[in-house]
Amino acid sequence: MSKILVLLFLGIFFTSNVFAEKSHHRGGAEFLNKEAYSIKADTSLFSSTAIFDQDGKDQALADGDSFTMLDANFKISYGLSPKIEPAIFLKLRSVKAQNQSFSESNSGPESLGAECKFLLGTSGRIHYAFGVHYLQTLYTNTVYSNQISVQPDTIILGDDGKQYGVSLFTTYNNHPWKVDTTISYVSPPNNLSSEIDYKFEGQYFFSKLSLLGGVEGIYSLESNKSVQRPWQARGPTNIFNSYNRQTVAPYIGLNFMFDNVLLSLKGQSVFSGQSTDKGNLIGLGLSWSSTGITEDSKIINSFKEYHIEASVLKVSARGNFIKIDQGLATDVEKGAKFDIYQTDYFGGNILVGAGVVYDVGADWAVIKLSKKFNEINIKPGFAARGY
Repeated sequence: MSKILVLLFLGIFFTSNVFAEKSHHRGGAEFLNKEAYSIKADTSLFSSTAIFDQDGKDQALADGDSFTMLDANFKISYGLSPKIEPAIFLKLRSVKAQNQSFSESNSGPESLGAECKFLLGTSGRIHYAFGVHYLQTLYTNTVYSNQISVQPDTIILGDDGKQYGVSLFTTYNNHPWKVDTTISYVSPPNNLSSEIDYKFEGQYFFSKLSLLGGVEGIYSLESNKSVQRPWQARGPTNIFNSYNRQTVAPYIGLNFMFDNVLLSLKGQSVFSGQSTDKGNLIGLGLSWSSTGITEDSKIINSFKEYHIEASVLKVSARGNFIKIDQGLATDVEKGAKFDIYQTDYFGGNILVGAGVVYDVGADWAVIKLSKKFNEINIKPGFAARGY
């Protein structure tokens, strides 16, 4: 199954450039543009080093015991509007456990779910959003009458059932810093205790690289009153079928932007908790998104009736002033608006920038550039169209 997860992951990566325009790291309260979509794939490998009991005391694994869990997550988000962003997601999982008497593994689809986020508003550099989510596991665990009945050579994929939750997202953006927080109320599957899930992350951006660090975890609301949980084949781990589980897991990582793909690397350690496992996690992620409808694209796609057709003669060293071959003789006046296009003999007609007339003569005018729509350098010979 692990080979299947890797192949699916690589397949999405190598086909991404076919439909991707731009990808970037978005905070939880930063939304896609309208009609944009985002596709994210990530995988993580967790290895247990010890278990935490119900009182939070860590206990070393017995000799010969081990537990590993490989997850692959796929998520597709869509910009329904600048303030509404629905998404669907799928998790695949492969687990392996062993002790002195057996070695067993289990793999397959783990859960399928959906979420929807709503932008609440902004205050200065802070964005606020609210979200709801629901998921359903794609398997059902066997519940045994007592411990003796549990099959020793089987292991469950996880906690079965449905999960729902509500979340509050905040994103503070002050380049090159970004601070992201998520607080969620979650009702987990398998009749586990209700929880408060949290995540606090800080990120520092360079040109294409960003470094990040944070902590995420679970705080149990301890709604399970019965100490005895149903008997299930969970193997040598406390992650599944736990009792009022709690975790504290700091992490560090980096994001790297190349072409249209964002590569994410993450290292994490669960160092504190109760009724769960102590251990380490490594993660790898890829994501990309389309541009959708932006204010710039509205300008580019809007119809304009141009009255003046000119050619670019010169461009200043810094590219912010452009001299064209039309002036007062053809009714060009100060303050007139112009769009600058890259044209070619093959019908290319790309809107590069926009500006207003700064100075004008009889047969020339100087345009001060006020907007760039892409990274194309304006050169002599480009078309300047006035309206």
